[in-house]
Amino acid sequence: MNQKNEQQAAELKIGFYNVENLFDTINDPQINDEDFTPEGKLKWNGTHYTEKLDRLAQVFSEMAAGGIDAAGLCEVENKQVVLDLVHQQRLSGKDLQIVHFDSPDERGIDVAFIYDAKKLSVIRSRRFELELPENDRTRDILYVVAKADGEELHFFVNHWPSRSGGQAESEPSRMKAATLLRSKIDSIQSVDKEAKILCMGDFNDYPMDKSIAGVLGAGGSDSFLFDYMLDDQQRNEGSHWYKGEWGPLDQFIATKSLVTGSKGWTASPEQASVVRLEYLFFKDNEGKLRPSRSYAGDSYKGGYSDHLPILIQLKKMK
Repeated sequence: MNQKNEQQAAELKIGFYNVENLFDTINDPQINDEDFTPEGKLKWNGTHYTEKLDRLAQVFSEMAAGGIDAAGLCEVENKQVVLDLVHQQRLSGKDLQIVHFDSPDERGIDVAFIYDAKKLSVIRSRRFELELPENDRTRDILYVVAKADGEELHFFVNHWPSRSGGQAESEPSRMKAATLLRSKIDSIQSVDKEAKILCMGDFNDYPMDKSIAGVLGAGGSDSFLFDYMLDDQQRNEGSHWYKGEWGPLDQFIATKSLVTGSKGWTASPEQASVVRLEYLFFKDNEGKLRPSRSYAGDSYKGGYSDHLPILIQLKKMK
């Protein structure tokens, strides 16, 4: 693209970040948040909460030039913590608004969507509850429809059931999440086959796992949906570190109309990446870089998250 065309391209910078336990300090008797209170196991207090908010605001302000225009979040306790985040001084240059619904998750952690009202306007939003076996409650899938520069965009924010108990035991729950998400995408496309849909989230599965590649139908250029992080798995890279290896649990997945569309908003395969700001890491005893977390066990370290954020840049020719 030549310089003249670059100057005529509008841009949307959209992130996703598993912020790892963004809890307030208040004990909510309806959820299992006791550890994240001043009296709890982690001695979570106002100072720690304020530091966590400032660190996350730093990431959202610096993960893209000029800061993000929108982002999905997971592991937020409630609406208030998201409001506290977008009201941080580091983000004051944006008119950040939020979309949030309480989910039935036992720990009380939810997903949310934040957006700069100067760049996007939300038309509608809703939550889709994932029904699992009795006594197993998890996060909803958040659906947001917004307009940017006059064009409609569909966003799904996901935080699929964890891998706790091992892959064989936990995978069926993520297969159900994939089935639910696929059904909503199919419903949108039955009305508008060229709808531009961007799914983001911590899927707790990798691009080549059954839930993503099989049920959801995401993969490379010949798949129903395009998974921007498929190459990361093939290179043993990604946003999450586990047992000495990196992997792409956090992904952007889109309809082909967004990836290869000839007009309007598009995001080509190279426009998505893991954000690797230097301060998001620390070196372990073996000299390996790992995500800098708020806690190591029960010990407060004042870091950021056990995940790295991911970023995708949408462009639209003027």
